[in-house]
Amino acid sequence: MARAVPRRGAVWAWLAVLAALGHSTAYTETDDFLSDLDKPVPTSDVQGVLGKKASLPCDIQPLNAEDDVVMVLWFKDLDGEPLYSYDIRGRSMTQPKLWSSPLVFGSRAFFRGGATPAVLMVDNVVAMDAGVYRCRVDFKNSPTRNLRVNFTVIIPPSRPTIYDSLRRDRTKLVEPYNEGSNVMLSCEVEGGKPRPRVTWYLENTVIDDSYEQRPDGITVNTLTFPNVGRQHFNARLICQASNTNLAPPETKVLILDINLKPITVSILSKEKQVSADKRYEVECKTTGSRPEAYVTWWKNNRQLKRMAKNFSENNETLSVLSLVPSVEDDGKYLTCRAENKHIPDSAIEDKWRLNVHYVPVVDLKMGSNLNPDEIKEGDDVYFECTVKANPKTHRLVWFHDNSEIFHNEGAGVILSAQSLVLQSVTRAAAGDYTCMAANSEGKGTSNPVTLLVRYAPICAERRDGELFGALKHETVSLHCSVDANPALVSFHWTFNNSGEQTEIPPKLYTSHGHTSTLNYTPTTDMEYGTLACYGANTVGQQKVPCLFQLVAAGRPFHLQNCTVANQSIDSLYVECVENFDGGLPQTFLMELLELPSLTVRYNVSTNRTPPYFEIRGLPPGVSYRIDLYAVNAKGRSDVSTIETVTLKGQAKFTGESNTLGMSPVLASIAAMSALLATAVCGVLAVLYKRHTNRHRHLPAKHAPLSEAVYVERTGSCPTPVKQEVESRSSSTEPRERVGARGALLHAPDPRDADDADPDIIPCLYERRPVSNGYMSLQRPPSTGKITKLSGDDVRSEPDGGAYYTDFRKKDYRIPLTSSYHSLGRANKGVNACSPSSATGVTSSLTAHRLRPEVVTTSHRVQESCI
Repeated sequence: MARAVPRRGAVWAWLAVLAALGHSTAYTETDDFLSDLDKPVPTSDVQGVLGKKASLPCDIQPLNAEDDVVMVLWFKDLDGEPLYSYDIRGRSMTQPKLWSSPLVFGSRAFFRGGATPAVLMVDNVVAMDAGVYRCRVDFKNSPTRNLRVNFTVIIPPSRPTIYDSLRRDRTKLVEPYNEGSNVMLSCEVEGGKPRPRVTWYLENTVIDDSYEQRPDGITVNTLTFPNVGRQHFNARLICQASNTNLAPPETKVLILDINLKPITVSILSKEKQVSADKRYEVECKTTGSRPEAYVTWWKNNRQLKRMAKNFSENNETLSVLSLVPSVEDDGKYLTCRAENKHIPDSAIEDKWRLNVHYVPVVDLKMGSNLNPDEIKEGDDVYFECTVKANPKTHRLVWFHDNSEIFHNEGAGVILSAQSLVLQSVTRAAAGDYTCMAANSEGKGTSNPVTLLVRYAPICAERRDGELFGALKHETVSLHCSVDANPALVSFHWTFNNSGEQTEIPPKLYTSHGHTSTLNYTPTTDMEYGTLACYGANTVGQQKVPCLFQLVAAGRPFHLQNCTVANQSIDSLYVECVENFDGGLPQTFLMELLELPSLTVRYNVSTNRTPPYFEIRGLPPGVSYRIDLYAVNAKGRSDVSTIETVTLKGQAKFTGESNTLGMSPVLASIAAMSALLATAVCGVLAVLYKRHTNRHRHLPAKHAPLSEAVYVERTGSCPTPVKQEVESRSSSTEPRERVGARGALLHAPDPRDADDADPDIIPCLYERRPVSNGYMSLQRPPSTGKITKLSGDDVRSEPDGGAYYTDFRKKDYRIPLTSSYHSLGRANKGVNACSPSSATGVTSSLTAHRLRPEVVTTSHRVQESCI
């Protein structure tokens, strides 16, 4: 209270000065301030840790928001001299004037006036820093404020030290504890103000918090940890000393290192039996030992040395023993022993009683009274299987070419105890036979015994229903292949037509091994029929012959399943399925007829099989009818039609639409032109009819329509020409037929028919196999430039390939029988060219006197290359 009086006087003097100056901010309620000055100075307790940072708080916030701090002074105890000052007179708070007494804090102190509350930071606290501090705050307008701080310095204890019962420092590397032993440890801590608490932890669990504070300043906690086990391996024992919460406690950690006993040992490959004189890799696995277990192998009481390899990982050890048991080892015990050498009486064992077996030994023989080289179809055969085994066999199995044989008396297969009987064997019974015996040790397979069955020839390839087309005077090569044992086969051929069978002279065919080749040349209609091939060997003659159905070549059948597979604004893609080719190479044609005029606008040919056609660059919006044909040297097939196909896009203007905008004068001119064209066509028709009547009874040497006439007719009025041809072909005149491109041809009188060579087909095209095995029709290479061919009609594909060609030579008539219309797919390997026909082709091409042959079954115009 003695210091309060001058403090109140100073306040009164300060208030008087402010009043004299007339400051508007002077306090008016002076009684309240005088009462605050009489209150005791508030005191706060603060702790600091030796060597750490400490904060001494001081509230410098003015009571009035318009007031400011002028200066902050720090004093210690009752000392009247300041030890630290914070002066902001005439300065801003961001740049105050600081001063620290070098005898107290020196550079270790720093005042943070911007903090809330403001604090005096003291670095690296020392023991002498403890005491009572006073903070004095001077304001610009308010009275001076004083605050007290009771600062205590805490001295941490030293780091603990752990000793065992022998006073050995366990924090250093020492030997591990054995599993099951007791652990006795003491933790000692020196110093600390105040005295620390010493506690034992196992991981994060408190296991002992009793400690003793000795007069010499050491605090001790003694721990007794009985019967350490496997669960304590690598566990952490922690001794902790602490006397404040301002700093982490001092700790010492001890990792428990424990020698562990093996807990399991097992022989992994305990088989029920082992084979004599066979090497086995026997594995034994032990777990739980630390360090790794010591593994040994024993056979009864004798240790097996240098025969095992050990592999360790973590606390597991795998030992692999290379064992070759003998017959004498049967019944003995094989022992695997594991132990930890550091722990007495830690060995454990696993035993295996050996049972030595061996795989059955099997031997197979054919019956002793059989001759393996003289077995033929229909004979009985038996085999004998001899088995030696220990233990006895429980199964005996027979195999034929790796396929198991089962007992079947109905099929002539009889299985008995150790024999196999095959009754009335066939060629299917030939092959390798084995027997297999099995016991608990394994399976033993015998030596293979080969059974050879002799049999008469049979066809190697069946051709039932397959037809072979050939022209008259065309040499056809027929290949007959048989399967026989023995392989030495003799052949003979026969020909059958309408029930009459004749022998083929041997000079017409050749034989080699299993195959015979017949070169057959039909010359008349009676030489078409069935050719049969018979083989024979020492066993007998072939019972069912190999048959070849030879038919006369004719026009191909019409295309099937023709569809527009793809269509765009200017292109078409059409696919078909080929039919019987008539026995000759065929090509395929497609014509686009613009609707409604039926004018042929485009034509495409192809030799591809199956045929497909593609046309690009078509005008959009136009409708077409599509006609498709197959063509060979005998002519064209019946047409396959896709009625209406309209390209996408805007349709072009037709003639009718154009006449709507024509003037009457132009319309009259167009009508007169049409009438004039009609009159001209009528006159031409009359002249043409007279011309044909005049030459009706002349010899058949008609010149066909030239290419220019054909193009003109097909381009302007193809439909009337077709109608004219159809009407004439169906008229009452039996002697007339329709020729190629609509030309009328007189049918020859039957009395004038030449039976010598009526159907010689020039080999104008060579056969070439294509991808699916059909024959393709190709133009032969020309030997010279042909300036003119009378009656030729040659068109070209867009890619330059041949469309088709009419070579007209004579007027032939080929009778169409019912068998021709039922032709199947022709033989793909028939050669349709004979040497004689090739010579005829050369002379015909040189003379340029080729005529068409008409073969048709409908009113459509058919084409021929004959």
